[in-house]
Amino acid sequence: MTHDLNLKYSHDLGLNRRSTVDRSIDSPPESPQYRIDALRELPLEPLTYCERWVDMPNDERGYRKACIAALAEATGLSPRTIANWGKNFEKRPDYVVHSLRMADMLNQIRKIVLSSDYPLKNFGRDL
Repeated sequence: MTHDLNLKYSHDLGLNRRSTVDRSIDSPPESPQYRIDALRELPLEPLTYCERWVDMPNDERGYRKACIAALAEATGLSPRTIANWGKNFEKRPDYVVHSLRMADMLNQIRKIVLSSDYPLKNFGRDL
């Protein structure tokens, strides 16, 4: 059946039998691997996320609270849940590193694309 679909597909496109691509119609087209696609597969640890998006030094008083707030905003989890992950968030669930990578990518896009008067969340110091 797939072979018949391939022949129909090639006939509809005006291709002769020799130039028919051997793939079914339902398969996605082949595309190059873009950097952003490869990047989204890489995990991003909570401490690294905080280093990027919490606007205060990590040794300053209130940093952990600001970090927990940023992580809660990025993941949709409660601050209490995140506080229970341990001092360095070593008890975090495995899926969180992928959620944080996506949130990081969205933050970067916002920073590049949106106008300077768009109110970005700033965890830590007031702007």
